[in-house]
Amino acid sequence: MRNKLSYLFFLLFLFCSVPYLLTVVLSGKEEAKPVDFQTHTSGYTVTVSGKPMDLEAYLLGVLPTQISMDDEKEALKAQAVILRTDILRRIGDKKNISQDSLPYKYESDDNLQEKLGEQKYKITDQSRKQAVGETTGEVITYEGKYIQPYFHGISVGTTLSAKEWLGKEIPYLQEKDSLKDVESPEYMTGIPVTYGQVVTQLKKENKISLSVEEAKKSIRIKEKTGNGYVKKVQVGKYVMTGEAWAKCFQLNSTNFYLEPYDGKLRMVALGKGLGLGLSQYGANELAKDGKSYKNILKYYYTGIQITKMSDQ
Repeated sequence: MRNKLSYLFFLLFLFCSVPYLLTVVLSGKEEAKPVDFQTHTSGYTVTVSGKPMDLEAYLLGVLPTQISMDDEKEALKAQAVILRTDILRRIGDKKNISQDSLPYKYESDDNLQEKLGEQKYKITDQSRKQAVGETTGEVITYEGKYIQPYFHGISVGTTLSAKEWLGKEIPYLQEKDSLKDVESPEYMTGIPVTYGQVVTQLKKENKISLSVEEAKKSIRIKEKTGNGYVKKVQVGKYVMTGEAWAKCFQLNSTNFYLEPYDGKLRMVALGKGLGLGLSQYGANELAKDGKSYKNILKYYYTGIQITKMSDQ
């Protein structure tokens, strides 16, 4: 009787465990456990308000400030890898960096919850933890070194190459088609301003003094790339960079044109951002088409590898 019971228990064990074992064997590994960001230690920290915070936990507070958390899961994961790569590139041989030394805004949990409200915060929190947690430790490299992972909001249908914009060849920053970007409702933005406002703003922000008549006669785009990104603007006897002009007048992009319009100067910007590297809008469209975050990153950055930071 005892032997029969043992045999029955053995069969029951097999019945319960075989499906699990088959799943593990076929998948090659167990499903990854969620990251506990409160206890996780990556070996790198960012000092925020005088307190060191683990890199992965820090990314949770940065990701929502850099991309819409309504974007597709794979697009969010691509952005998490980009941010992690850039922060580690800036840390260099050290193990810590100050928040003040980074170009990213950090939002605390309390601030996010206050801004978003409880329900929206819960959705955002789940999305950011999934994006950072499922890419924990992953970085982008080219020939064994961290890349400088430029990214922007919306391209003008193609991204810029480093050669065209920076004047130097960077192998992983090549021109890429991102055709669906032109369908974005934010693709084109324009503002008409009086020449008096132009003169006032130039003096306030760039210490450039000229009369309204000089502004009407002299302001023009002096140099731009083949697909319209402005490198230089002529302003009287001064020459400004396209980036300085866009910043001065809060334009969405360095791809803009200037034209007289009803006695004013109309500034029309196309796309959003600098145009180098990954287009967030394009990445989201690729994610909608079923592309993984690794596919997306390898499309926008030519010849790169996605590795663990522990391998560097």
